[in-house]
Amino acid sequence: MAHDFASWVSGDSMEPKYHNGSVALIRETGFDYDGAVYAVVCNSQTYIKRVYLEAEGLRLKYKDIFISYDEDPRVVRIIIGNFIPLK
Repeated sequence: MAHDFASWVSGDSMEPKYHNGSVALIRETGFDYDGAVYAVVCNSQTYIKRVYLEAEGLRLKYKDIFISYDEDPRVVRIIIGNFIPLK
């Protein structure tokens, strides 16, 4: 699958679709609408969460995470696939 980058999924917050230890394949497209699942990159950390735009930053849902626009978060957007690597 054509993708721009991949990220390990760490944690169970996005199960059952994205399992801990799987790899998410991500294509850069930007932000479309509140509540969609996006990959967000900030401070060398990638988050795969439902994202909501707020006046002062981004709200990432599950255990609410707030990232201020001052931290320069980048919404990468679409997860085009994921897989669990073979050992």
